[in-house]
Amino acid sequence: MSAKMFANHKQAAFAGQDLSRKGSIDEPIRELVDCINLSEKYFTTSSCSGRIVVLAETAEEEPSVQKQGCQWVFVSHSKCSWEEIYSKLDTSIGDLSFKFEAFVLHVQCRTLDDAQLMLSCGVQAGFRNSGISLKSRKNSHQEWPKIMVAIRSTHGIEVPLSASGKLLVTSEYVDHVVTKANILMEENFKRISRFQQNLIQQIKVD
Repeated sequence: MSAKMFANHKQAAFAGQDLSRKGSIDEPIRELVDCINLSEKYFTTSSCSGRIVVLAETAEEEPSVQKQGCQWVFVSHSKCSWEEIYSKLDTSIGDLSFKFEAFVLHVQCRTLDDAQLMLSCGVQAGFRNSGISLKSRKNSHQEWPKIMVAIRSTHGIEVPLSASGKLLVTSEYVDHVVTKANILMEENFKRISRFQQNLIQQIKVD
């Protein structure tokens, strides 16, 4: 794809509405996202710095807070305490589950070489579940490849906390899973830092 065509796609993407649930970039990765978007070869399409979440499966329709039948009861993009989680375990609001989700980033790239560089930086930083996808896009005048890189890892936690109005866990168990999630969050941010450093060095070299 030509530099001009890519720049036009990038401008159009940034002119659109942010459709994520949060509606903004997570603060821990704002510098990284800005760095990528300042490059003429890349732009980000979605991202999450990593989060600890308590989800409730609900039957009621609440479009502002609900996605695929789940409501956020608690969310943190940093480490948290077991007390913060345990205080949210109100079984009357639905079947509850606890999740840790690692950093994920989707980036559209101008060329396949640019995508391979981005992928290499991610894999070297520890995001070994990353990959490249290619799709063909058309309009009335031309066809072009859409080259996407997903930077992600496999480390995560998902466990039930309550079901059918009954609490399934003790405070000791919540303390245990939160401790594990906090350890994963620390490793998550170390990988993000390595990825950012790798990418900045490569962009400067290039």
